[in-house]
Amino acid sequence: MEKLILLFYLLLSLTGCEPTRNVDTHEVVNGIDLIYSKIQITGELATFRCVRSESGECHYTVLPGSCGTRQVNCKLPITVFSMRQGDTLLLTRLPEDFASCVTTTPVNPNACARQLASAAPATP
Repeated sequence: MEKLILLFYLLLSLTGCEPTRNVDTHEVVNGIDLIYSKIQITGELATFRCVRSESGECHYTVLPGSCGTRQVNCKLPITVFSMRQGDTLLLTRLPEDFASCVTTTPVNPNACARQLASAAPATP
């Protein structure tokens, strides 16, 4: 059944029925790529792609969207995973407003939440 639902979402995304959002993370220091990651989000589907990483691996922390706007009382991460440079992973059933961090080394989910909160635009 899960495969059928996945196929349905993929077909919808190909026909343009679901809006697609892209999140690129690219950090370069002194001309050296530290991390380059691409995430494509279509509905409840998110494709995570580790393009390049100084360590050879991308370490992802996926958090509820509310963690991107505050630093305290953030719920536990939805998922934490690592993948090798060049790999791609498709996740299903993520909340529409999820937030994520990608790093070259594993980090504590609270550090990720603090990073997201500090990067969030100030609300009036």
